[in-house]
Amino acid sequence: MAKKKNASEVYYLVCKDCGEANYVTRLKKEHKGLEKKKYCPQTRNQQLHKAKKT
Repeated sequence: MAKKKNASEVYYLVCKDCGEANYVTRLKKEHKGLEKKKYCPQTRNQQLHKAKKT
């Protein structure tokens, strides 16, 4: 069977404000330090979310 070269891994997107893991995403290894501005239901506005390993 062929081996995958750039296999993606599962990461949580964790809110920097409240610390809640709101989103789950698949990222390649070179994108593990990803930060995005996403909606946080606890604070009810857009906050910075950082990728965290599951």
